[in-house]
Amino acid sequence: MLYTTQKVLLSDMILCLSKVMEWISPAIVSHQMRVAFIARNIAAELGLSIEQQNQLALAGVLHDIGAFSLKDDSSLPDYETSPDLVTGHSELGYLLMRDFRPFRQVGELIRHHHTPWEHGRARGLQGDGEFHPAQIIYLAGKIDGLIDRNEEILGQIPAICRYIREGAGELFVPSYVDAFLAVAEREYFWFTLDAPTITQAVVKDLRFVNIELDYDNMINLSKVFSHLIDFRCRYTATHSSGVAGTAEALARLYSFSESGVHMMKVAGYLHDIGKLTIPQEILHKPDRLSPEEFNRVKKHPFWTYQVLSNIQGMEEISTWASFHHERIDSRGYPFHYNGGELPLGSRIIAVADVFTALTEDRPYRKGMTRKSVRAILQEMVDDRALDSGVVASLLRNIDQIDECRVTSQDESARLYAEFNRAASYQNAGYRNAV
Repeated sequence: MLYTTQKVLLSDMILCLSKVMEWISPAIVSHQMRVAFIARNIAAELGLSIEQQNQLALAGVLHDIGAFSLKDDSSLPDYETSPDLVTGHSELGYLLMRDFRPFRQVGELIRHHHTPWEHGRARGLQGDGEFHPAQIIYLAGKIDGLIDRNEEILGQIPAICRYIREGAGELFVPSYVDAFLAVAEREYFWFTLDAPTITQAVVKDLRFVNIELDYDNMINLSKVFSHLIDFRCRYTATHSSGVAGTAEALARLYSFSESGVHMMKVAGYLHDIGKLTIPQEILHKPDRLSPEEFNRVKKHPFWTYQVLSNIQGMEEISTWASFHHERIDSRGYPFHYNGGELPLGSRIIAVADVFTALTEDRPYRKGMTRKSVRAILQEMVDDRALDSGVVASLLRNIDQIDECRVTSQDESARLYAEFNRAASYQNAGYRNAV
């Protein structure tokens, strides 16, 4: 089955990721956008290249991504003030980003974005002379943190500039401070920073980051999305990876082209992105959901569709990912398509999702035996919930497909173990601090 290469821009994917993060905490995303704007203006004043300005803008937009993986949402308001949370979320952000090749430098910026300069002696920043771009993000974050959103902006400039000037050398690179003080003389800078349209200003800049992603990079970036979704709970820590591995194996059985196989894998990683709109206490509830709670869960494929369908070049992947709770008999949700309206890719993701969920431990049960998995899949075919041909292909090749699922999940499990060690250290430190 032939599928052609889709052209997807990195900037579109990052803006999508920002939108997803906004579902969890609009306040953090607004802060990230303001930091990106400040950092880019300082970089431009320093005469840095457009490429360096773009890297700093991207790092600004994503620098607090690790905060979204805190195990306890109640700690989010303190993620910038508790020393342990500061160290922890910076490291978690680095771990999320480090394996995405175009963001290797961005990952390092995220890792060190809370490191003070200490007259060039800062750990992890030695040997860089008077230039370390993470310090621009650090400075930008401090500037934004000094602004009182309830007060008129221009009247705050003298106090902000005085604090930043006094921190030159100990906290901030002196030449970066000088660049900021030059930028601070321009009222438009403060008006833009204070405006509700700050996101649009940053988006306009990011549109110039026109890096076209190949499929390897699309897969790796979609893994970042999936980790953001799954790592918030140990029971789902490898779910999207399992769906991706299962869907990839099924696509090969259906003789998808190599491009189609890659698209299927991306769809598997992204199929549950809409779950970030659902409170964790509902997703992780060990008991049966109430009707009201289940109604909230039913929204997640709708939000998956909303966010992915706006990315040019991802239209087919969006369809495959978003329709994984539709049924052959049209009694699924949220669109109520029937089997004839569902593309093969959507039917594959639906089967991969159920197969992976059945084999995983969940709060309310252990992963099921192969015999039970076979029986439930067949029941769902008989009930016209799942495509009979896709399920038959899976059951005929269940050993091969299960091996693909396990291999894919093992890869994510290794990262989750490392990630969880960092998160556990972070949360333990936070609890001790309070």
